[in-house]
Amino acid sequence: MRRRLLSFARKTFVPHALSALLVAGVYWSLTHRRAVFLWLGLAALALVARLAVALVTERRFPEADHPDGPPGGERPYIGPLLALSAVWGLAPFLLLPAGALNVELAALLGVAMCAMLMGSVPAVALWRPAIAAWLVPLTIGMAVYGALHGGPAGWFLCLGIVLFSTWIARLALAQRHMIAHSVAMQFQMEALSEQLTAQKGDLERLNEERTRFFASASHDLRQPVHALALLSDAMRRELADHPARPMAEQVAAATASVGHLLDAMLDISRIDAGTVQAVPKPVALVDVFAQLSQIQGPRVEAAGLSLRVQASGHTLDTDAALLLRVLSNLVDNAIKHAPRALGGRRILVTARRRGAGLRIAVRDEGPGVAAEHLPRLYEEFYQVGNPERDAAHGLGIGLAIVRRLALLLGGRTGVHSVPGRGSAFWIDLPLAAGQGPVSGFGDSTLAPMAADTSTPMHLEPVHSHTHSLDARRPNVLLLDDERAVGDAMRLWLAPYCSSVHATRTLAEAQAVVAREGAALDVMLVDFRLSGAVNGIEAVQRLRRAAGRELPAILITGDTEPARVRSAYESGLAVVFKPVQPQLLAQMLQAAAATPG
Repeated sequence: MRRRLLSFARKTFVPHALSALLVAGVYWSLTHRRAVFLWLGLAALALVARLAVALVTERRFPEADHPDGPPGGERPYIGPLLALSAVWGLAPFLLLPAGALNVELAALLGVAMCAMLMGSVPAVALWRPAIAAWLVPLTIGMAVYGALHGGPAGWFLCLGIVLFSTWIARLALAQRHMIAHSVAMQFQMEALSEQLTAQKGDLERLNEERTRFFASASHDLRQPVHALALLSDAMRRELADHPARPMAEQVAAATASVGHLLDAMLDISRIDAGTVQAVPKPVALVDVFAQLSQIQGPRVEAAGLSLRVQASGHTLDTDAALLLRVLSNLVDNAIKHAPRALGGRRILVTARRRGAGLRIAVRDEGPGVAAEHLPRLYEEFYQVGNPERDAAHGLGIGLAIVRRLALLLGGRTGVHSVPGRGSAFWIDLPLAAGQGPVSGFGDSTLAPMAADTSTPMHLEPVHSHTHSLDARRPNVLLLDDERAVGDAMRLWLAPYCSSVHATRTLAEAQAVVAREGAALDVMLVDFRLSGAVNGIEAVQRLRRAAGRELPAILITGDTEPARVRSAYESGLAVVFKPVQPQLLAQMLQAAAATPG
């Protein structure tokens, strides 16, 4: 407040000085009283004193060091204001002619003083003492002058200036209240803003902690599951003609179920990390529907249902592979939640024009979903009617992946369901504008879907249980700091490789490279190694040691978005734990055949 009073002393100096000069000039020309110069001198002294106090105080107490204003009371700032008001209160005694009341000159001075009062409201409204210091002396001077002369004109002048000053005082107090309320609201808004900023920081920190927790938990779970997948497949291979083969098959199936859950979590992490990118281009919807029928038709028939696809001649500007994954997930969801046992008979896939876009819907005739569940169906792990979390009814991740992929495609998802009559899940996509359809199933960052839609995005499964490498069995270097994982990899690889050099440290791997030299065909390197060097850097050092671009496969159990992005940006072949043995066989064969 003191700071604002100082600023007004500077800002109003020139207007006050001009007003005093104008009034003094007018009354000198009308009355030729020498007292006019006395009044003008007093006004100049009051104005200069007020300005000097403001400038000296601001120089001694700069705003940077005293943001709340100079220390001390308000008396130094009120004193000059009070003196200036007293000078204007003396105006009628020094400016008007002595003797009888000159009504015209008194009225003219009254108008000038009322204008001064009106213009002073912003300058004095900040503080009640300032209002009184400015209004009281000025009002008393004019009112006393009118009362002393008496008569109707004198008393009218007295009463008029008192009433006007009272109105100005009320106006100044009302403005002060508005300013105080505005300042209080500003403080509240700043406090709320700080509170929201703090809460946002807490939420971001909690989200980062949650991401790190799930990434660490996923990585730590993937390690034993990865080893278990390889060991169970090796056991199934060794017990091919043994009575315990069915037990080995059950162990492999249970391990695969856990792997599917972890891989579904990886799909979400990949999308969130930005490593799945849409490659939109004009594509005929009939081609997408044909691929969908080929993939999902056998599964729908196996569930005792029929799949009807109403193809259309529309062309979409979209990523065909990602759209195919969306529709496959929706059909898979219908198979699991609307089988014939629950009243379902068919699954219908339709495409209808909606505004400037196209709505593609997957409809079933199952039991439907109650309205209170609909807003949450696209959330992760949210399931209806599966409190026991039976994996046979899904994992609760498929629709979450659909929603994320729809955003990548620039689309919007939705659902409509009527209990007892079925559900419809849809995605709205833009139509292509004036372009012919093309085939676009091979350009996406998402691998083409195969018949098993539970398989994650980065896998293209092989349905044979045999894993054959070429006639020239490769010489493999394995670098993994987990002993159990390394032993499982070595046991599984042994029948298919001429040699498997299992190492746990970069130094051991470099020793193998120095010893084997050109005999090595391919490296299998874990991404997260003990020490400061990760798998990407290890591959670079081993290639420098070998003196050639030795083919390498990066194996990782990380799902943290930053690590997933780093793995893909490395340019290496990447496979995620738990690795399907069939996929590992394929990738190993492809890498061994790559010249390096």
